[in-house]
Amino acid sequence: RQAESIVALSPAIRSAIEEKVPGKTVHLIPNMADCEYYKPEAKDSALVEKWGVGEKFVVSYIGAAGVANGLDYLLGCANASRNASLPVHFFVCGDGALLDRLKESAGRSNLQNLTFLGFKNRETVRQLMNVTDAVFICYKHVPILETGSPNKFFDGLAAGKLILINFGGWIKKEIEENRCGVFIDPEGPADFVKMISPFIADNNLLKEYQLASRQLGENKYSRLLLSEKFASLLCNKA
Repeated sequence: RQAESIVALSPAIRSAIEEKVPGKTVHLIPNMADCEYYKPEAKDSALVEKWGVGEKFVVSYIGAAGVANGLDYLLGCANASRNASLPVHFFVCGDGALLDRLKESAGRSNLQNLTFLGFKNRETVRQLMNVTDAVFICYKHVPILETGSPNKFFDGLAAGKLILINFGGWIKKEIEENRCGVFIDPEGPADFVKMISPFIADNNLLKEYQLASRQLGENKYSRLLLSEKFASLLCNKA
């Protein structure tokens, strides 16, 4: 109530703040796409060999493996892909409270199309991004989780990757309006097969969405752009 400036990370968060402090201006500055660090680039053959993905379509989840992330859903997508004989390989890059349980579950299901990498530093993540075709942002099916501003979404934009999500809210609207990603039914991981198959079959369609992803990152969410916006708030109050 006494703040000179208020910054919200998503439209839903801004609306919630405006309800609590009516009359205050709330600025929207989400997390940022580091378009200088991550760049769209052709797959490096040495990295393809390092990660052992060959000609596979690579889907990477990069982030926490906690309760809120609902990664049992991702395992369901991997299982559906195997059953449909899709040439897809999944990576889970990150750590969290449920990681060991997820590994055990994947082992029981013999999901050989899924690899757990554990936590990796930023440079290794950039290498993984090089061989990645699509970035998966996964959340448990709980409405409040649709309001966030996940870093992995913005990294995917910066790297120019197809964005896959299983939740609604402002990010769903953004990827659909900009044709840079697809929404997968949170109640049915088998929907993954239906939604990803067109991109496996048509490389031009994949490239179209990947280009749109990078353009959205550059034009709306770049670190330089949003840093200047944030700095201008402070300068105007100085």
